[in-house]
Amino acid sequence: MTLSEIARWMLEHPSSIREIMTLVAEYRRHPEKFPRELIYLAGGWPQDPPPPILREKLKEVVESDDLWRYAASYSPTSGYPEVIDAVIEYEKGVFGRPVAPEEVIFGLGSSEQIGAVFIALLDPDDEVIVTAPGYLNYVRQLMLECKGKVRVKYWRVVHDAKFEPREEDLKELASPRTKLIVICSPGNPDGQVWSDEQLKFVHDIAEDCGAYVLIDVAYRAFIFSRTPRPRYLSRERWEREIWVCTLSKELRIPGWRASYMLLPRDLRRAIDTIEQARTLAPSSLVQATLVRLFTDKKALSELRSFYERGALKYESVARLVVERLRAIEGIRVLEPMGGFYVFFDVSRIDRDSRRVCQELLTKYQVALTPGVDFNGFEGWIRLSFAPVVETPEKLAEALSRIESYFSEKRGAT
Repeated sequence: MTLSEIARWMLEHPSSIREIMTLVAEYRRHPEKFPRELIYLAGGWPQDPPPPILREKLKEVVESDDLWRYAASYSPTSGYPEVIDAVIEYEKGVFGRPVAPEEVIFGLGSSEQIGAVFIALLDPDDEVIVTAPGYLNYVRQLMLECKGKVRVKYWRVVHDAKFEPREEDLKELASPRTKLIVICSPGNPDGQVWSDEQLKFVHDIAEDCGAYVLIDVAYRAFIFSRTPRPRYLSRERWEREIWVCTLSKELRIPGWRASYMLLPRDLRRAIDTIEQARTLAPSSLVQATLVRLFTDKKALSELRSFYERGALKYESVARLVVERLRAIEGIRVLEPMGGFYVFFDVSRIDRDSRRVCQELLTKYQVALTPGVDFNGFEGWIRLSFAPVVETPEKLAEALSRIESYFSEKRGAT
């Protein structure tokens, strides 16, 4: 078998989270192979159920003959006009953001839509700036969608275990070949929320070099109560911004593959034509359900309350994790401001993050994610508490195992 160059690259750079999930599947099939229960703290998707109002709206679609036929047909590539209008109501009713219909495009999940942005904007030898640490799939997508022909630059935003995106560092990285700067807020894996001032200087630098700023707000409904809520979540989109809004996390529906983008009108048309060849159309069933959800004022009020309760629940779990990890000698913790993750520095004990994660997995049956996979942030580990927000006893057990592991590790050195 002769594989393409990009296929060979992907084989050499697999997603660590997807690889760990293979082991999780094996555990579920054959738990007798493991000395104790495997506790999975590697993947970043919510385990608490979707809001009840969502199921009610889905039932309305399924039980109506007219809506059922509508939901079984192809939609336009950028989404039905009704779902575009519904997204506008959702943005205004939940986040207070004014949005025009010509800047909205609905899609099959944020990963799919981000890939379309890469195709639309990037030519060979163009440059993309991503943060370090940063979401591990951005770079893999860049390589896949652009056949490995773009240059990726890494902007370090964590210094001495503190979140400090430095304007001067970004200016040094940016050049006339820079076409895109990618930001995630709250961040993955770091859980940090960018300030309005930080986002402003990023946009100014992008404007100077003719680049766009892609802002991934997958975790915007999980900003913690002690974190000042940034104004950019409710203001109008700036000229060079592309907002990527997945519904996977906030509605707890990652399996539905539902998302939308807010972007410049000329770019919207380009992505629409690209997606005509890649995806044909987003799910009509999902769109029909969301139209009924987002255009119901009472439902939007229920969603706001659901998000507020959820953020408080996730914040309480995050505090517990931070407290327990900080009590471990030699570990430094970057305290999250939102999201699902606690990112912590173990380099004083062992700088090889893959080795640490492998030992925790094989010896203590706790699955975490190595920091080196998050744009080369070696010596750090990501713990995702999303899988255990509904099972505090599993979290407590996992943290006890982690404490035992590092105690053993220190004793062996």
